[in-house]
Amino acid sequence: MNTEKPMIQISNVSKSFGDFEAIKQVSLDIPEGSFTTLLGPSGCGKTTLMRLIAGFYEPDAGNIYIEGNQVNGLPAFKRNTPLVFQEYALFPHMTVHENISYGLKLQKPSRQEAKDKVDAMLSMFGLQGLQGRLPRELSGGQQQRVAFARALIMGQKVLLMDEPLSNLDAKMRVEVRNELRELQQRLGITAIFVTHDQDEALAISDRIAVFNNGRIGQVGTPWDIYFKPQSKFVADFVGTANFMEGEIVAEEGEDHVVKCGILTLRVHRGDYLFRSGDRVTLVIRPECITILDKSTTGDNVWAGVIQKSSFLGRMIRYWIDASPFEWIVDDASPSVRGYLQGIVHLALDKHKIHLLPLEK
Repeated sequence: MNTEKPMIQISNVSKSFGDFEAIKQVSLDIPEGSFTTLLGPSGCGKTTLMRLIAGFYEPDAGNIYIEGNQVNGLPAFKRNTPLVFQEYALFPHMTVHENISYGLKLQKPSRQEAKDKVDAMLSMFGLQGLQGRLPRELSGGQQQRVAFARALIMGQKVLLMDEPLSNLDAKMRVEVRNELRELQQRLGITAIFVTHDQDEALAISDRIAVFNNGRIGQVGTPWDIYFKPQSKFVADFVGTANFMEGEIVAEEGEDHVVKCGILTLRVHRGDYLFRSGDRVTLVIRPECITILDKSTTGDNVWAGVIQKSSFLGRMIRYWIDASPFEWIVDDASPSVRGYLQGIVHLALDKHKIHLLPLEK
C-alpha cells in the first residue's frame, strides 16, 4: 500500500434525495493499493458514497478524483471502477465463462487472448472445471467468485464492493473474505468495501471509515478504531464496550484518578490532555477486564456477582452486577475454568482504559 499517494480523493461531497441528506460534506482520501472499508449502520450513507465513486450518482456538491483526475459527470463505464453487488448480478442465461468474459467485448481481444484471460481468472478464483455451468448450478460462494472474476478481468486498478458477502453463510463468508484480502494484496489493487459487519471490517481492512448519519465519524486503522475510538458512537458501534461517566479528581504520577460514583479508577495518562475537574467517559472493552482466581486488593480491583453468561466457543461472556454498575466481561479461557457462578473479583489494567470527553 502506498500511503503517500491517494488513488481516490473525495472532497466535501454532499448528496441528497429530496429532503433527505444522505451524504453531508464528506472528505476522504483512499490510498493507492489499500483495502478501505466504509462501515456503519443501515442508512448512514456508506452505500451512497460507494455509488457516487462508481458514477451511478452525481454529487450535489463537492468533487471526486480518481488518480488525480476529476470524474464528476463522467459516466460509470468510463471510470474503470467495477462494482460488485450484494446480489452478484450474474447473467442467469450465460455460463461462467460467458459471465466472466463479458467485459472483454469492449477490448475486442483475439479469441486466444480472451481464453487466456478467462482461464487466468478461473484459476485465480478456484473455478476451474466450472466454466460451462450456469449461475443456478453454482453455490453462493462460487457465484460470488464469478462476480469478482468478472470485475477484475479487465485489469482495473480499483475494485468497489457493496456488501458482497452478506448472502453467504458464516463459514463461507470468512473463507471468501480471506481469499479476497489475499488477492487484493497480491494484485495491489485499491479496494473499497461497504459493510455493516464490524468483525468483517476489522479482519480485512487497512483503514476503516466509520459512518454515522451521513458523515464520517472516524477514519483509522482497525486497531485505532477499536482501541482508540474518537467518539462514544464509534466505540459502541465497533465491538462491545462498557461505558462509565466520571470526573478526573487528581493526577498522581503517570495516572489520572477518576471518580465514577462509588468506584475510583486509575487511568494511565499517556497522551491524554485531560486535567483535574474534567468530566470524561471511560471506554472499557470486555476482554480488558480480568476475572481473578482469588480475592485480592489493589488499584482497579472490585467484586461483583455473575447475573448471566453466554458461551461463544472461544470465550464466555459474563454480565456481572457490581451495583450500581453492570459489567460485560469476556473470559478467554473457558476450557480452563469452565462456567463461573456467584461472586467473582475483577481487575482492570489502567493502560486498557480509553478516555473520551463527556458528550453533552
